[in-house]
Amino acid sequence: MEIMGSLRRPSVVLLTFSMLLYAVPILIMVFIPEVVSGDGPAQDAGKQIMWWPYFIPSLALPYYWGKKGVRAVAIALAVPAVFFAVMPFSHLAFSGMRIQGAMVTGGSLILALCVGCLAESSLRSRRAAEAQNKQLKSLFEASELFAFSLDPQHVLEQCLAIIRKSLGFDYADVWLLEDEGKILRKAASNVPPVFGAADTFSVDFCLPGLALSSEEGVYIEDPLTDERITDKTWVNQLGHSSEAALPLIYQGEKLGVIILANMERYDFTPERRELLQTFANQMTLAIKNAKLYREMEKKALIDELTELYNHRYFQEMLDKELKRAQRENKPLSLLMMDLDNFKLYNDTFGHPEGDKLLRQFGQVLQTAVRESDLTARYGGDEFVVILPNTDEIGAQQLVARITEKISHHNFPGFSRMPGGQLSVSIGSATYPVSAKDKVELVKQADDQLYKIKETRRKMQRVSS
Repeated sequence: MEIMGSLRRPSVVLLTFSMLLYAVPILIMVFIPEVVSGDGPAQDAGKQIMWWPYFIPSLALPYYWGKKGVRAVAIALAVPAVFFAVMPFSHLAFSGMRIQGAMVTGGSLILALCVGCLAESSLRSRRAAEAQNKQLKSLFEASELFAFSLDPQHVLEQCLAIIRKSLGFDYADVWLLEDEGKILRKAASNVPPVFGAADTFSVDFCLPGLALSSEEGVYIEDPLTDERITDKTWVNQLGHSSEAALPLIYQGEKLGVIILANMERYDFTPERRELLQTFANQMTLAIKNAKLYREMEKKALIDELTELYNHRYFQEMLDKELKRAQRENKPLSLLMMDLDNFKLYNDTFGHPEGDKLLRQFGQVLQTAVRESDLTARYGGDEFVVILPNTDEIGAQQLVARITEKISHHNFPGFSRMPGGQLSVSIGSATYPVSAKDKVELVKQADDQLYKIKETRRKMQRVSS
């Protein structure tokens, strides 16, 4: 059997067996007194051998069951102890046996205590080693996760799971810096919503602020009495007994802070602090890698000049939105627009000014569309807007809103251009009314755009 496999309660059978072993000398003295009453070699050997069974339970029970085994030995020894204390012995040999019995009983109990203490110490060492192995395994799992996951939210959620399962904390919050490092925003949490902590707070607030300013972990073993926690609101609501804050810093760049809380008192030993800091360092690297990946991914989808989505992303999203419209049997509209007289503007003011105009127009366009709409630069001075769940009437309403926004914006240099202000030709098409698929939708919007543009050119030539 594995030594100290577990401290299970000693069974009734084993306890009964131990009591029988302890009863052997008593039975011998009562029923076979001639074995120990004489002075011959056989009697001397019998007097010695009869006590040996006492040491079997004293060794075995504490060895396998620790303190529970010691208690079992004490219960089992109660019978012979009482016997040797109160039973009368008329024979001188039996009086000596009483002394031997008392000594052996006491010795057996002392032996059981010693073995039990050693067993408990062994168990504690084993449990500590198992806990350390479990925590090291969690770090290895975290390393694997961080190495293969580039989704920031997935990384954070998995971190919370590891913190709870392997590091022994009941709750955790991850806060990331935003607004040029001025505020902390909650990025992930396993704290129940009922406790309702705010989603943002100042970067210098309480424990997180202390961890970020000191750039090292802050460990609180009693949040209610520790003066470093100036605001006890969350402590009173959650009712936890230990808390820690670990800054997430990558090569001097502060990314955020992770807050840990445990409902029971947590002993922040130097080994545990080192383990937590190692985990925080791994987590920081993973968050930084995920952010860099997202930035690169964003650059691949965003038009660098206007900061709108690019042509590639527009094509992908149009496919996606059109499939959803078909699946849900809902309308989908598309706007295509082109800046009038943009070539003339470029020739008059130069291409750098033309770039500024495109950037400014993109910003104005973003203010005109709805949050559910997707705006992209189609190419050159052409822009597109995908309007999910929008029919022809809704599309024309948005065209009117875009036109109004543009007319009220003072674009530089257009006082010297035909018409005195920037104008835009906008074509529209709606699925499934005027188009049945993606190709037809784009063609219909493009054709309408150039019909409007051609009409305006003719009007300009007539007016000139």
